[in-house]
Amino acid sequence: MKRIRSTRVRRFGALARMGGLVAVATLALHAQGAETLSPRAYRLADSAYKAIAAGDLPRAEDFASRAFKVQPGSQQLGLLLLDVLSREGKIAEADQLAETLLSRYPDNAQVLAQHGFLQQRQQRYDVAARDFSAALTNGKDTWSDEQQRNLRLAWADSALEAHEPDEASKALAPLQDDPDPRVQLRIAQLRLRNGDRAGARRAAQLAQSHATSEEDKKSAAELIEFAKEPEPIDDTARKTLQTAYDLLRQNKDSEALASFQQGFAGGAGTAGNFADAGYAAKRLSQNDEAVALFKRSLDADDSEHTFDEQRRFGYRREVQQLERTWGFVLSLPYQVSAFSPTGTVNVLQPGIEAYWQPPKIGYRNGRILQFFVRGYGTAYDGSGNVTGAPTVQGSVGARYKPIIDQNLVVSAERLVRIGRFSQNDWLARLGYSSEAGSDLRVTEPSWRSWQVYGEADYFFHQGRYVLYSELRYGHTWALPQISDHLTVYPHVAFVFDHDSREVDETAMGIGPGVQFRFWFRESHYSAPASWADVTVQYRAPLTHASRAKGLVVQATLWF
Repeated sequence: MKRIRSTRVRRFGALARMGGLVAVATLALHAQGAETLSPRAYRLADSAYKAIAAGDLPRAEDFASRAFKVQPGSQQLGLLLLDVLSREGKIAEADQLAETLLSRYPDNAQVLAQHGFLQQRQQRYDVAARDFSAALTNGKDTWSDEQQRNLRLAWADSALEAHEPDEASKALAPLQDDPDPRVQLRIAQLRLRNGDRAGARRAAQLAQSHATSEEDKKSAAELIEFAKEPEPIDDTARKTLQTAYDLLRQNKDSEALASFQQGFAGGAGTAGNFADAGYAAKRLSQNDEAVALFKRSLDADDSEHTFDEQRRFGYRREVQQLERTWGFVLSLPYQVSAFSPTGTVNVLQPGIEAYWQPPKIGYRNGRILQFFVRGYGTAYDGSGNVTGAPTVQGSVGARYKPIIDQNLVVSAERLVRIGRFSQNDWLARLGYSSEAGSDLRVTEPSWRSWQVYGEADYFFHQGRYVLYSELRYGHTWALPQISDHLTVYPHVAFVFDHDSREVDETAMGIGPGVQFRFWFRESHYSAPASWADVTVQYRAPLTHASRAKGLVVQATLWF
């Protein structure tokens, strides 16, 4: 469950993402003097600016959109519309427009900055950090001092979220003497992460002396108190940790991990250090060591309050994935091709799968090996076909995900005849999926979500091949009024199915859907390991085949 935590660090990201976005957008919209607008585009843009000033964002979007349609090649009008969409929270539309503008103006500082803020809001922190860095480099004569400061703060926040402390140091380096509490509090956090308690205390004291808000004063006081804790007994331990980071930059994970452990043994180490060492151990497939380090990081953060809740959740998700060695899946899919008894498809086909992921070799830095057994059958068929025990089909097999950062899975299984209408056969599968926004986000009320899945199956004895794919695109909302672990995901779904043994070999359908999902089975150190969901879709046919149309309801328990 969520815990109440200090606001000291959590507010930093909001300052950079929201305050920085408005500041950069304002400059981008009014510093385009060299661009000439047509009279109609100018009038519409002026109306959009006035609507923004009046707080009427829907009206501002209407004027800005019309202006951009009148003069679609205008960078200024593109940025105006992007600003309005961002203010309205229409992240999907803003993201699409930002990608278009970036492809047109890849070196433009304002476009890069806006793109970076949108990436940051969607937790694509590595991309955001690159955008902010490029925006500063390409816009040296563009930004005011305040806007440069906002961009550097956003760059530092994104770099830290992406586990790149050296990038964060680069972002903050020109601001070392800036007394702005927003700057010095971040510098204090970074120095604590690197084991420099004295430097962290100096930065926090400077922030405290210039703080005007109670929140900044409280944050600075807490950092000062933490930095006053006794230094490591072995003064060389901090230097050893710095050596570890030097080795990480050289991609020498094994040597870096050894240096981390030496520094920790000497008494040094912060929550961030433990987490960075955990990732090094993970890359080396030292799963038990990685789990121990991530847990130490969370324990340290209980005192330091360095991480916000989403970052803690990310480390807990790492622990959950590294510790998993088994699981099972229950599915209960029901499909009816029409809302009447005459529907040509009207079946309920439950199934269960249990799998084992061997310790150590089962999970190797994102490469996954699993062995599974599966059983499924037809419980109900409205067409009067055979149901029950005679239809039960069993299988046993193995699957492997060979690429660290791509969800490509190859599997082989032996179909085992159980019911008299099932069969023995060999089945080979190749599947690929990609997604964003499918996991729980504990600090956001809603977020964009999409999934793409494709699979190719071949049955050797039958000489049959099946191709299946599904695309879902929508938006997920948390339902904290009911439970902070319950989400709803309205979406549009497109399905494609090609079966060489069917009369109508190809089936396609498209339509709306909604999914309710509840997450559970978590601990202080582990993110929710299980979920249960119910998905309802209605698919309009794009072909004559009945199996890709009608109402589809599926209940799933992933344990």
